[in-house]
Amino acid sequence: VSFVGNRGTFIRGYKAMIMDVEFLYHVGYIVTSVLGLFVHELFYSILLFDLIYREETLFNVIKSVTRNGRSILLTALLALILVYLFSIVGFLFLKDDFILEVDRLPDSKAKGWALLGTVGPSTHVSGCVLFLALLSSPEADPEQWERACDTLLMCIVTVLNHGLRNGGGVGDILRKPSKDESLFPARVVYDLLFFFIVIIIVLNLIFGVIIDTFADLRSEKQKKEEILKTTCFICGLERDKFDNKTVSFEEHIKYEHNMWNYLYFIVLVRVKNKTDYTGPESYVAQMIKNKNLDWFPRMRAMSLVSNEGEGEQNEIRNLQDKLNTTMKLVSHLTSQLNELKEQV
Repeated sequence: VSFVGNRGTFIRGYKAMIMDVEFLYHVGYIVTSVLGLFVHELFYSILLFDLIYREETLFNVIKSVTRNGRSILLTALLALILVYLFSIVGFLFLKDDFILEVDRLPDSKAKGWALLGTVGPSTHVSGCVLFLALLSSPEADPEQWERACDTLLMCIVTVLNHGLRNGGGVGDILRKPSKDESLFPARVVYDLLFFFIVIIIVLNLIFGVIIDTFADLRSEKQKKEEILKTTCFICGLERDKFDNKTVSFEEHIKYEHNMWNYLYFIVLVRVKNKTDYTGPESYVAQMIKNKNLDWFPRMRAMSLVSNEGEGEQNEIRNLQDKLNTTMKLVSHLTSQLNELKEQV
């Protein structure tokens, strides 16, 4: 209620209410609380994200992803295209190498023999060799192995799921080929290309965009804090302008240009009856109505003006004293010259 009242939400109209992100956030907060109260307690856990909204550092972490979202999405699209191309190559030439070890549920009745032993017309001889090797192994359990590239869709899912999550790429989960196989060089090239192109280049591009954006946000935050500490909010004068002056920068922002006093004055002008305005108040009220900030003392302060005035007066006095001294010296020299003439 205080949020709505302080921001004047209902005064601005329904369109402004709908476009106000903070108002919609608080509405969603209330809806989530009601759902947690009447539907399920799980909705209460969503309210923990309010910490991100209130803490600027955590909010910058989210902004580091959303600020350059277009670049990240385009890079992710490039990664999907590369995954699709590698999936096609694997489906056409290396489908027998996509044999994964799985952990089936105890009550699963899937027939691992049929899944592993299905040999179609396009199946390579290497698949049959691997199948016979698994059968001959004393520890082999046919239900622990599964072919993962019999269809192009399954190839895409396997490469996308296992390839991106493994540090070495898709080669970490494929069958380890023998050097005597005819497709051994092709497997080496396939694994290395996926590792260098997708894992090292593309994924690091995405991470680099996120890290650079977070660094930029941190730099902007530090710059804003530095400006607030070293610059007057009202007049914009920097701290060094008050060096060797009668008024320090701290005294200037506390007494001379206190921003809260300006805020109180604006509130006074808004709540005060127009018929009771003084001359300056009428001028400021008109400026506020026109959204004009020319009434702010930009790049000037009374203390600096008085100091500059005193400095100019001192310079004039010094010049006057020098002029008087020079005139006296000229008079003295003139008198001496006249005496010399008389003696001659």
